Amino acid sequence: MKIEIDIDEKYTDTGVKICAPALTEDVENVIRMMRMINMQIAVRKGDETYLLDAEKILYIDAVDRKTFVYTDDETYESELKLYEMEQELLRRDFLRVSKQSIVNLRKIKSLRADINRKVRVTLSNGEQIVVSRMYSDELRRKLGIR
Repeated sequence: MKIEIDIDEKYTDTGVKICAPALTEDVENVIRMMRMINMQIAVRKGDETYLLDAEKILYIDAVDRKTFVYTDDETYESELKLYEMEQELLRRDFLRVSKQSIVNLRKIKSLRADINRKVRVTLSNGEQIVVSRMYSDELRRKLGIR
């Protein structure tokens, strides 16, 4: 793969141009990663693909080797694996809270201690997610709670 960078004051905006003989899996991966930088994630609902702004995501869940993305009013499926989404979203306001879930920290409304050092998180839409004890200390640290 060849990468060229052209820095010049004549440009008014930043753009990326991909030149390839075919739309390969590598090209699709580059496109996916570029969308993640802009905080857009390609998700599917039925036979349509949507570009979802990450700020609208409440949480992401992995079930039966599929990754689901939840917003206030919709559920989407992503082709990305949970760990792939985690790698990009951790730099933002998202945190892995269990083996199968990532939560948007900005969408947390309240926390409640649960059994075995687990934490029950209530999100802005009223849904509750259980944070495993392995991740509960990190959640408290990220939120500035003791």
